[in-house]
Amino acid sequence: MHPSNPNFTGREKFLDELHQSLEQAVSGQKKIFALVGNGGMGKTQIALQHAHRPENNFKYVWWLRSEEPTTLLDDYVGIAEDLKLPGWDLRDTEQTVKSVKRWLEGECSSNWLLVFDNAQKPDDLMRYLPVAGRGQAIITSRLSVWDGMAKTLEVGVFQRDGKQDESVEFLLKRTGQNDRKGAANLARELGDLPLALEQAGAYIKETGISFQDYLNRFKKDRKKLLGHSKPLNYPDTVATTWEISFQAVQKEQSVAGDFLNLCAFLAPDAIPRWMLEEGAKLLPQPLASCVQNAVELDECIAFLKRYSLINVAESLISVHRLVQAVVQDRLSDEEQRMWAESALKLVNEAFSFGQFDQETWEKCSRLSSHAFHASEHAQRLEVSSQETANLLTNLGNYLHNRMELASARSVLERALAIDEKALGPEHTSVATIANNLGLVLKDLGDLEGAKSCFERALKIFEMRLGKDHPNAVLVRNNLLSLQEKT
Repeated sequence: MHPSNPNFTGREKFLDELHQSLEQAVSGQKKIFALVGNGGMGKTQIALQHAHRPENNFKYVWWLRSEEPTTLLDDYVGIAEDLKLPGWDLRDTEQTVKSVKRWLEGECSSNWLLVFDNAQKPDDLMRYLPVAGRGQAIITSRLSVWDGMAKTLEVGVFQRDGKQDESVEFLLKRTGQNDRKGAANLARELGDLPLALEQAGAYIKETGISFQDYLNRFKKDRKKLLGHSKPLNYPDTVATTWEISFQAVQKEQSVAGDFLNLCAFLAPDAIPRWMLEEGAKLLPQPLASCVQNAVELDECIAFLKRYSLINVAESLISVHRLVQAVVQDRLSDEEQRMWAESALKLVNEAFSFGQFDQETWEKCSRLSSHAFHASEHAQRLEVSSQETANLLTNLGNYLHNRMELASARSVLERALAIDEKALGPEHTSVATIANNLGLVLKDLGDLEGAKSCFERALKIFEMRLGKDHPNAVLVRNNLLSLQEKT
């Protein structure tokens, strides 16, 4: 779980309701809440504060990355591994999921909390939500689609109404200053948006300037930013507060800006430091030299953390999704392609799946979300098509091994389309992916689709490599196995 936020302020309405549900609910009653609202409102921070409150007495807390179904499955199966439940190390993830639900619903005698962070739609969560037990589930989402599944709590900006000045109290606590009027003026200008307030507060704390000084910078930079273009997917307050912090980063430690550029093209959560260090040779200079030097990397990460541009817990780095969006938007097309390619190469190097090498299973589990994001950015920007197809092929084979067949099919179809376009329809790489896709379709019960894929792969291998080549023999055996099923 993420560490507690020492600067957390306000939100008592939400925290009280979440706590009271634990006290008032009868034993075995389902307790599911959905914290919904736009990005930057602090939904995750409310869930985190609730998890750390001692009066809630949670013995177990699990944070489940829910943006991608595959990552959610990996994190949920991780519960079984944490508890060493029967079957936690089996390939059959469906049985493992059932084992976890059974334990949560009845076998566990202590309070537990599941946080489904950044969930997208109810169908993604149905198989995981316990229907009983002594715990509680919290869903955080930008979408208000949870009626019937959870009690929805709308999370908006901080309150600032004279009785409960949450944004003012936050700025005073975050900066250690006592100018209440200056804090109120700044909060008003920032629209009381928690993410913008956090970035402004971090900058003021780090530089020692006054609220008024920051407000002057904000007005000047916002006018300049909006003169170029208005942000489409996030409030201009986020773009402006981020730009002010980024200017300081570039001035004091420019390599930290490169670090942020790279992170913008990975998944937002749980970027492992070891992946950066092991793939340093694949990164552009001067970032490569920084990552290869442990002390310099420590300083770079600490510097960005002080400005609240990243979060760090247990050597895992996270970047807010809105910060990632701002980073990408400010880059030129050429710069976007460069950093997308760097992220792709980094993940491609680390994501090495071996069906018969169980050590790779856990490693790929931790990297699957980065494989999804890096490949999507690379495909969108049309960079490194063969490396993109290779990463997608490995990801598809990993998903197949986890019996996540629908996701495996989708990923392998993407890989096939990329390789067909880049290499032509009769390349041996196309045949390899077609064979892998055939195996997935076979397990899905689509025998005609599987046969078509195997026949295509066999034709290419026989034409390019000869009828007696091991690849051709392998695909021929796959075709024979289909005949035995019909």
